Amino acid sequence: MRLNYNFAFKNSKLTPWERPSPSNLLISDASLDKKLSYIFKQFNSNKGLYYPPTAVLSLALILQAFNLYPKNIVKKFETDHNKYQNLEIKLRNLDSKKKRFNKRINNIEEFFTQSTTSYLFSYFLQTSIPNGVQINNYAFSDNGFDIIVSAYNLDSLDEFVTLIIESPVILKDSVKVNKLTNKESSNSNDSLGLPEFELEIYGQVKKISNKKRQALYLESKAEGLLKKLQRFNSLKQKLGS
Repeated sequence: MRLNYNFAFKNSKLTPWERPSPSNLLISDASLDKKLSYIFKQFNSNKGLYYPPTAVLSLALILQAFNLYPKNIVKKFETDHNKYQNLEIKLRNLDSKKKRFNKRINNIEEFFTQSTTSYLFSYFLQTSIPNGVQINNYAFSDNGFDIIVSAYNLDSLDEFVTLIIESPVILKDSVKVNKLTNKESSNSNDSLGLPEFELEIYGQVKKISNKKRQALYLESKAEGLLKKLQRFNSLKQKLGS
């Protein structure tokens, strides 16, 4: 069994020799040149220990130095980029709202672009009634009209037919006379004050353009309908539809 005992220094004034530790030149008062020379010697004497991490550290520092410029550019334009993203989101939301509005406009557009309205037909029907003619009955729809009138003489009926044909809301070529009745001959007991002739006429109405419709509303003094049409056209123009 090995004994950890030194007989040479038993009862002796001798002290064992200890290898002195090398002095740290870097924390001494040596000059900068000596310190740099010491560091260089240490590197050269321990290449395997110092050179690999030094190369890695140097490469990392070089890469970080190269990244400083693009990082500064990115940081410089980061605020503008955020503003652009916020603006893009707002534009997408506006475009989505615009599409919804256009869809709603398309759903109600037929009410502003349909055939002649009942108001215009009634207005121009009234302006087409000459003296001596009275309306007994009439029907109106998008498909056309059917009117029954009576008069005291044929001249008044002829004038009525002419005025109807010249009406700006009636298709001229579609107007037909369905029936002309001489009420005097069919009923001789009628009093002399009743109209003698009865006429049934039918035809189709025009598809009126937007511009023409506004002009007819002005002519017929349909202020309410005109304002609605103008608001509708203004909204379509703003939405670009």
